[in-house]
Amino acid sequence: MKYYVGCKGWKNQSREFYPPSLDPKSYLAYYSKVFDFVEIDFNRKIFALTDKLLFKKWSEDTHDNFRFSIKLHGHIVQDIYRIGDFLEGLAPLKEKVLAVVIQPPPPTELTLRNGREWLDDVLRTCTYHGYSAAFEFNHSSWFQDLTFNLLDRYKAAVVWSEFSSRYSYPVVTGEFLYLRINGNERKWIEKVKEKLSEWNGGGERNREEKSFDTAIIVVDNPEKVNSILKLLDLTEKEYGHRQWVGKLIMHVDLNSFFPSCEELRDQTLRGKPHAVIMTDEAKDKISRGAVASCSYEARKYGVRSAMSLFTAKQLCPQLILNPVDKSYYNHISEKVMNLIEEYADVLEQASIDEAFLDCTKKITDSTISLEEYAAKIKDTIKQQCGLLSSIGVGPTKSAAKIASDYKKPNGLTVIYPDQLQEFFESLEVDRIVGIGVKTQKVLKDEMRIQTIGHLAKCDVQRLMGRFGKKNGLWMWQVANGKDYDPVIPREDHVSVSTEHTLGSLTNDKKKILIYLNGLVEEVYGRVVRHGYEFRTVGVKLVKSDFSIETREVSFSNPRTDRESITSALEGLVGRFSFDNTAARKVGIKISNLVRMERKKPLQQKTLLDYI
Repeated sequence: MKYYVGCKGWKNQSREFYPPSLDPKSYLAYYSKVFDFVEIDFNRKIFALTDKLLFKKWSEDTHDNFRFSIKLHGHIVQDIYRIGDFLEGLAPLKEKVLAVVIQPPPPTELTLRNGREWLDDVLRTCTYHGYSAAFEFNHSSWFQDLTFNLLDRYKAAVVWSEFSSRYSYPVVTGEFLYLRINGNERKWIEKVKEKLSEWNGGGERNREEKSFDTAIIVVDNPEKVNSILKLLDLTEKEYGHRQWVGKLIMHVDLNSFFPSCEELRDQTLRGKPHAVIMTDEAKDKISRGAVASCSYEARKYGVRSAMSLFTAKQLCPQLILNPVDKSYYNHISEKVMNLIEEYADVLEQASIDEAFLDCTKKITDSTISLEEYAAKIKDTIKQQCGLLSSIGVGPTKSAAKIASDYKKPNGLTVIYPDQLQEFFESLEVDRIVGIGVKTQKVLKDEMRIQTIGHLAKCDVQRLMGRFGKKNGLWMWQVANGKDYDPVIPREDHVSVSTEHTLGSLTNDKKKILIYLNGLVEEVYGRVVRHGYEFRTVGVKLVKSDFSIETREVSFSNPRTDRESITSALEGLVGRFSFDNTAARKVGIKISNLVRMERKKPLQQKTLLDYI
């Protein structure tokens, strides 16, 4: 049984619901992160706003699983043609509309006797445009079998409320129950549970004919939503300052990357002090060079990156040495980046072992918490690549980077936007990447600025006067969480991909193939615009249990044609199995990309290119 419990409107909730600093333009986006349903009341005053752009914005502001019901009044439902026009204009929001709620038009005493033709016309119009209807009747004559049978024929419902319950016990028509609860919450929920039990037991009608699987419940405010959820034995919603607002950036740092790569191919190194050395000497003849990176066991002896080999061996005589292997490390890095790109809206590879992920939309669409989402990324890297990572989550790139450095190795730190100032308060200013030794000395010794908290409170004019306008302003913005640098994908993409959320779950491979073929034009167009050749075509399915599965095929030679994509899809879809699951989202990924104008040999990058 799926319950959609939400408020009548999102704009006029209590002050305790929305964070004080939240822009009213972001109210719907915030509301949708707390609840998964809202009823919109369209009356005369706001009918002029039924513009496609408005509905498009509502759809963009809410996640894939969020749903609306739209209540129409008087002047709209009086004219059947106006209902049709309205429903056509509602198209950008159609996939997220659970039901269109309709009240009979004036006069208020419209009865079944003189309104039967009107009811039939409305039902046919809603069905023609592909919407479920729910009727909020205001006269007792409607509450009888003749009405219920007509609604049932069109899979429409009755809106049950304190008014309607005076005339009839809630009757289920269509495939859903629609309740408007203004009081007596416990009584209503007991009725719902009783009705569900009666239906599942087959007492009301043959369950083979029809299923009752959805209940829509509308209340006045968020407090009542939680009251209803509690009575239904469902998880209550948290709101206030703990809901994420704005960009959500993750920084993924592969811990002790070079040494960890060496451990992948030589497991005897695990648990021992060893280092990767920048040298031109063979592995068994290393006598000079500098430490590129070392294991955590070596760090316990004081060995550090950029340290001379001579000093490192003095600190740890038993230190095991390996020369830098650029191509091998790049291969492992590419494998990791391919994996974690699936979790990001945008991925920016900052270095060979670091990446920023803008996960704003991914988290909004996710059914798990952001902590669970980040932990899932860490687990994917560990399980599929054998590497430990630290992840920081913050509202900006700099905050995410500070968070990932906060706990190492294998750490996970989340800085919520409303907690940023408190988190930064006591951290040393050298935690900010980009503030070097000389700048630290000036800040600490000359300006008495020891912590990021001190830096945040410093007069920005003073900082600009001492460090220059650009650098002074940048430091102040970082300290206050106001540096809004975007996550920018690297010039050569790891891959090009596109996805589509299905209108309903399916395990029909023919339907899945149709949806995928509908995505080919978009993804191929992006490949062409960027001037890529490709070698790998992949299909991604998000299952009904929210697990993600992928299948790929690689060609022996680079391809540039659309047919190579379409011809691969059927075979890839055939390799999926569903068991007790179905697909809820499908996607195509084109990878192993090379720009055609870069087919001539390129100079090999050095390690410094990644630092």
